[in-house]
Amino acid sequence: MADNQPFPDADWGADKVAQAGAELAAAAVQPVSFGQLGSGPKGDGKANLDLLLDVEIPISVEVGRTRMSLDEVLRLVPGSVIALDKKAEEPVDLRVNGKLVARGEVVLVDDTYGLRITQIVDAQGRIESLR
Repeated sequence: MADNQPFPDADWGADKVAQAGAELAAAAVQPVSFGQLGSGPKGDGKANLDLLLDVEIPISVEVGRTRMSLDEVLRLVPGSVIALDKKAEEPVDLRVNGKLVARGEVVLVDDTYGLRITQIVDAQGRIESLR
């Protein structure tokens, strides 16, 4: 709006409103040009992967899941037992950034828990885990 006035008020005529609308429409449509697409860097992409190798990502081992009402959660006390959806002999899930990538069994390494990977989930399995 060329007059730098606030939003149109009652004393604007129809022609002034139409002119302001035309100015806004002209300002909103601007041509965009993109550069030429190239074939990208030559090589196997390993150089790009090397940039990410030291990036830390969250990894978690999921023993099982359950659903509880808020009331049940509020009644939890030390010593409460929560039943999970997995049996003791079933493998646990290894998740990287929340996505299932492997399964394994819990082991004791010195005085800490560890995970012995028994199965790497293939691409189809990862897709299924997202559903």
